[in-house]
Amino acid sequence: MKQENSETRIKKMREMDEAFRQLRRLIHAEWNRFNVKGLGMTDAKMVLLLSEHGPQKASVMAELLQITSGAVTGIADRLINFGYIDRERSEEDRRIVLLTITDEGRQLVDGIMRVREDLMLRLYEGFSLEDMDITVSMFTRMSENLERKREDSSDA
Repeated sequence: MKQENSETRIKKMREMDEAFRQLRRLIHAEWNRFNVKGLGMTDAKMVLLLSEHGPQKASVMAELLQITSGAVTGIADRLINFGYIDRERSEEDRRIVLLTITDEGRQLVDGIMRVREDLMLRLYEGFSLEDMDITVSMFTRMSENLERKREDSSDA
């Protein structure tokens, strides 16, 4: 009986994994359909974070975006080429380079927010508040599970 339960559980986890992968593909496709000035989702998130938090070191952006510092450099280079952000030396310590949002980047923020809101409205159409609470709870538990595993492996 336990074997069958385990097999059923694994089958269900695979179903959930595939559903999650399909959802991610659709979200990315929808984002790209809106074509927010040619920006990817992570590019747009960096612009939003700089708008919300002000100038930041690349290492802080990597942490906030949960990507590598190398990936931050690539995204920053692209956003600088578009004119949405700049690199500036810190006033307090000239060795520190900060990423900052430009006026052109600030003008982009409203468009990014509108696209995100439209995407969320479409994504959660027909969801009750209870459905959303359950979904948040599930995603939070999954995140906590992975964080705990990551912490356990770094302690070893």
